[in-house]
Amino acid sequence: MSAEQEARAGAQAHPKILEVYGGAYQDQKLGGYVADITARVVKATNRPDGPYRVTVLDSPVVNAFALPGGYVYVTRGLMALANDEAELASVIGHEIGHVNARHSAQRQTAALGTSLLGAVLGAVVGSDALNQIAGLGGQGLLASYSRDQEYEADMLGVRYLAGSDYDPYAAAGFLESMGAQQALNAKVRNAEYDASRNDWLASHPGTPDRTAAAVEHARGTGVAPGQQARNRNTYLNAIDGMLYGDDPKQGVVRDREFIHPEMRFAFNAPPRFAITNSARAVLVEGPEGTVAQFDGAKKATGVEIGDYLTNVWASGVRLSPLERFTVNGMKAATATTAIGKYRGRLVAIEYAPDRVYRFLTGTLPQAGNRYDAALHSLIMSFRKISVAEAQSVKPLRVAIVTVRKGDTAETLGRRMIYSDFQAERFRVLNGLGPNAQPTAGQRVKIVVGK
Repeated sequence: MSAEQEARAGAQAHPKILEVYGGAYQDQKLGGYVADITARVVKATNRPDGPYRVTVLDSPVVNAFALPGGYVYVTRGLMALANDEAELASVIGHEIGHVNARHSAQRQTAALGTSLLGAVLGAVVGSDALNQIAGLGGQGLLASYSRDQEYEADMLGVRYLAGSDYDPYAAAGFLESMGAQQALNAKVRNAEYDASRNDWLASHPGTPDRTAAAVEHARGTGVAPGQQARNRNTYLNAIDGMLYGDDPKQGVVRDREFIHPEMRFAFNAPPRFAITNSARAVLVEGPEGTVAQFDGAKKATGVEIGDYLTNVWASGVRLSPLERFTVNGMKAATATTAIGKYRGRLVAIEYAPDRVYRFLTGTLPQAGNRYDAALHSLIMSFRKISVAEAQSVKPLRVAIVTVRKGDTAETLGRRMIYSDFQAERFRVLNGLGPNAQPTAGQRVKIVVGK
C-alpha cells in the first residue's frame, strides 16, 4: 500500500470511526492539550514531519488505535485511566509506532466481531450490526495486529518517550493500570479474570508480558526512573471535569441499569451480567458466553409488531413460530432461531407507532436453559420512564481532589458514585496497588455526578 493509498484509506475510515465511537469529544482545550503531547512525541520519531491527526473519541471504552495515513485515536475512557501526561504519551507513542512501522497498512482485514457478535449479528441483522458494537467490552475496532507488531510498537513507543523527555517507565505503569482495570471489570461481572487476555485490543500480547517487556525497553534507554517528565499535575488539571462513563445523550449505565434519558426508557441487567454501551447499540454479557444486544429502529406506522419482526428485521431468516406478548403495556413479539452454535432469540417491542426497540439474545449449548429466566427478566424489565426520572440522570465527571489527613481508599471510594467495589474502583482509577493507600496532600481522581 502506497503512502497515497494509506492516506486515502485513513480518510475514508475516519468518519466511520467517529460514528461508531460517538464522535470526537467536544472539548477544544483538552483536544489541544493532547495535540501538544502528540507533537512533542512526534519530534522523537523517524517521521517528525508526520502527518499525524490525533482525535480524542467521546467513548468510555479504554481504547486507542491507529489507521493508515497517520490517524491516531485515544478515547476519553483511556485518558481517565491514565495518571499522568507521560502515560498518555506512551499510548500515543505506541500508536504512532504502528503508523511508522506501517503495521496499519500491513495488517489483515479487521475482525469487527468475535463469538456471538460475528455469528449471530451477521446472520440475523446484517453486516451493519457488526459495526454497531465495535469497541464494546474494550475490543478495538481494528484489532488484528500480530504479536510481533505489538512488541515492536511497544519498543518504539518507549523509545519515543525517552526521546521526547518523558519518563520511559510510564508505559509499564499504564499497562499495569490497564491490567488492574480488566481484573476489576471481571470481578464486577463475577467472571474469572485471565491476565493473559488484553482487552485493549483482542490480539495484543497479554498485559503481564507486555509490562515486563516495557520495563526492559525502558531500561535499555539508559534513563533512570523519574529522571524525566511525568507532568502529573498538568495532566490532572487537564482532565478535571472531563466526562466519565457514558454520555447521557447516548444513554448511561448505572450499576446494572441502562437508562436513556433522551429516548425515555430503561432496562435492568440480571445479576452476574454486565452492560456495555456504545453510540449505536448496547451489549449485555453474562456467564458462559450468554449475551444480548439491544438497539432501536424506526418502524413504519401501521406495521404490526409481529410482521415487523418476521418481514423487516429478520426477513429471510428461518424462525420458530412467532409469539406475541406485552412488556409493561407495550406490544411485543418474539421468535427463536439457530445461528451457528448459538441458540438465538429475537424480541421486538413497540415503543411507539413508528419506533421499535429490539433485544437479540444468544446462549451456547453448554449453558442449556440456565440463563433463560435471566434473559426473560432482562427483556421484561424494559420500560418507559417519566420526564422527572429522565431529568434526574446526570453525567458523571472526573473530579480531582486533594487527599486530606485521615482519608483512605475506602473513604475516598465512598465519595464516588458507585455502590459496589468502591475502594477497588478508586485504587484502579489512581494506579494504586491492591492494598495501597493515598497519602495526605496527594491529588487523586474520583468520579462524581454533577
